[in-house]
Amino acid sequence: MRNKLWYFELGTSESLASTCKNLHEQIDILCDGETIDLGNGPNLEGIALLNIASIYGGSNLWGSSRKSNSWHIPILFPQITNSSLQLQHRVQDIGDRLIEVVGLESAIQMGQIKAGVRAAARRLSQCSTVVIQTHKPFPMQIDGEPWMQPPCIIQIIHKNQVPMLLGNRKRSTWNLLRRQTTDDS
Repeated sequence: MRNKLWYFELGTSESLASTCKNLHEQIDILCDGETIDLGNGPNLEGIALLNIASIYGGSNLWGSSRKSNSWHIPILFPQITNSSLQLQHRVQDIGDRLIEVVGLESAIQMGQIKAGVRAAARRLSQCSTVVIQTHKPFPMQIDGEPWMQPPCIIQIIHKNQVPMLLGNRKRSTWNLLRRQTTDDS
């Protein structure tokens, strides 16, 4: 509970201070070699890179995808990879070897997504390589571990993937251990 209050305090103070306001002026993002225009659309104060559907204790920033009636767009125009029309139909899949890039307007928007008031963040790209160049220090975090990052260039690529076996839930290790302890007593 103390951590949640601490995050609330930091999120509220960041919302009032807006230290990351006009993010599009202080950061450049390339996704698979294509420049992402952060100045187009609502003013963003944060960027999140995702490879799973859950972040910040269960929030789905990518959101659910709408069914596409325009399946022909990638076939007719293969050079259009990150148009907003195409991104709204893209599905987030843990096994597709792609990184989802989303933009957040504020810390309040993150809370709204967590509370279910807003559906998702702004979809910016779905790609296999992301290069971010910052021009000033920015607060960053990986897996909930925050730090202040000086100006830098960050390159993120999908390196590899490990296959995983998933057994039947009825025969999980926990059930086997529980069954064995009840049989022994």
